[in-house]
Amino acid sequence: MGVPRDDLPPLGFIAVDVHFHRPPGDPYNEKTWPFPLIRQMADGSKLDQIVTNGSYSKEFLDRFIDAGQKLADQGCIGIITSCGFLAMAQQELAARLPVPIATSALIQIPAIRAFLPPQKSIGVITFDELRLGQLHLSKLGVSNPQDIHIKGVSHDSSLRCIIRDGAPYSHQHIEEELVQCAFDLVKAHLDLGAIVLECTQMPPFAEAVQERIKLPVYDVYTMGLWFYSGLVRKSPTQWK
Repeated sequence: MGVPRDDLPPLGFIAVDVHFHRPPGDPYNEKTWPFPLIRQMADGSKLDQIVTNGSYSKEFLDRFIDAGQKLADQGCIGIITSCGFLAMAQQELAARLPVPIATSALIQIPAIRAFLPPQKSIGVITFDELRLGQLHLSKLGVSNPQDIHIKGVSHDSSLRCIIRDGAPYSHQHIEEELVQCAFDLVKAHLDLGAIVLECTQMPPFAEAVQERIKLPVYDVYTMGLWFYSGLVRKSPTQWK
């Protein structure tokens, strides 16, 4: 951007009450981003409340509004969140917060559809394919959400055990799981043109996924960079 990182306005991050290792590439980690990040916990936001196929309660949403307002009060220019399933709350949070919010990597799907050939489809790799569904996608303005192919890691996968049970972190095991998910999606849907990684813990593995399937791969990192680039316009040094 041509501006020192610390001179840029911060992006806000609503964290959830789930604790495990978050390496660079995870949006919670400040080293992930080329701009400052400030975080605020949504108190009492447990995994089983967030990862759901139903609507969120008013009490649940109020916790995120409170966290988002605190971030805005600290001067953040926009807000992202800690779980792709929060797509379910996109409309409510956008309506009630004083700064823009992008809740989920899935928000990129309409744009990806626009540049793919019409005969191509989109795949999503998720933390839980039984709970992620058409309602989440419809909240983001995804037309014909039934045409999006969703594949999740297994119930006993390393990724789910780390997040759900606090199991030891294994980069190698998660990478193997996600690469296999992507390969299975491509094998099952020969028209696949791109993949979106729903879970915010998946960006560190996007490169390995792309190397295996040779398709565009999007995630919360690509979403966050795009989101911020419109919130803070700075001309690159090579333009001057």
